[in-house]
Amino acid sequence: MKHLMAALVAVFATPALADFNEIPMAPPPQEVIDRALDDPDCFLPEAFEVLEMWDGTTLDANTRIHILPCQLAAYNMISKVIIERRDDEGTDSTFDLQSFADYSSLYGWTASDTLTNAFINPETGHLAHFHKGRGIGDCGASGSWEWTGFLFAMIEYRVYEACNPSLMPDAWPIVYQRTSKPESAMRPDPVIDPPETETADCSVAPFCEDRRYFKDFLVACRQPRDDGSRFCSANTYVHDTGAPAGYEYQLRIARERRDAPLRISFIAVFEMMDRSKPMTISIDGTRIVALQPHEIETPEAINDYFVGPQQKTDQLVDAMRAGADITFTYRSEQGKSLTVPFSLSGLTASLLWMQENAGN
Repeated sequence: MKHLMAALVAVFATPALADFNEIPMAPPPQEVIDRALDDPDCFLPEAFEVLEMWDGTTLDANTRIHILPCQLAAYNMISKVIIERRDDEGTDSTFDLQSFADYSSLYGWTASDTLTNAFINPETGHLAHFHKGRGIGDCGASGSWEWTGFLFAMIEYRVYEACNPSLMPDAWPIVYQRTSKPESAMRPDPVIDPPETETADCSVAPFCEDRRYFKDFLVACRQPRDDGSRFCSANTYVHDTGAPAGYEYQLRIARERRDAPLRISFIAVFEMMDRSKPMTISIDGTRIVALQPHEIETPEAINDYFVGPQQKTDQLVDAMRAGADITFTYRSEQGKSLTVPFSLSGLTASLLWMQENAGN
């Protein structure tokens, strides 16, 4: 009888198995979130609620995945991916930030601790990544990974940098494709060498650019010229997914080289400007400059309107650095009075990155 009682005590004293399948899904503790997002590449609005965009699922009895927004751009959401683990008999979790392979023709294979527009399929354990090179999504990179029981193994990775609306993402060139399913996480398939490609022509779009996203801005620097200088620009958009280019308006702040002055241009895709009328530009509701027709230049395209006087450009840039939004008001060729607002969130960081990367 004593032996029976001892056995029963031992049974009831054994901790319950920590089966995630039996525990409701929940986000990581706040200190884990804060640690993951303590990264200079993470930019989120001050009032942004991370948990509203958090995603996660249970991968197996001992493992969960958490996807946390790190940066919101015009058409990309950059996320951190965290794996939560528990052993069979414990109730304490460990949290590990994940890194993934990334590929570009400029740098080859590199490692990244973020994914773009990430999605986890809770039924299959497949993790997807889709980084748009521009709003219409006709260039960029896409990848997929499968949970093996210990880590995510890459299934396929595609990259297309030329931006061509006629080529859908599922037809982009494959730079890696798994040939068979790995038996375990410790025995991955060999990497397939990326196919040989023709040398890119950096004199035409997209100019072999280096790109970064800072909140609402895409900042890009073209490849260095012979003298080491680079054309760089910070761009933000008024998006329209139904438009051929994916947007209706574009604001660009650019410089030809590091020591060149900044230039501001406003691009209207559809509603062309009546060049006989003035244009006003306001920051946070306050008019900063009024441009007369002769002060609006179109040196590159008839719908690409530059602020002509450098003094007014400098005045605008100073106000933009401290502002939250900028508004262009003009009259179209059809006689409509139009007001076009842009967010300035991320501009200051974009200008700093441009300055650092503009070459000589």
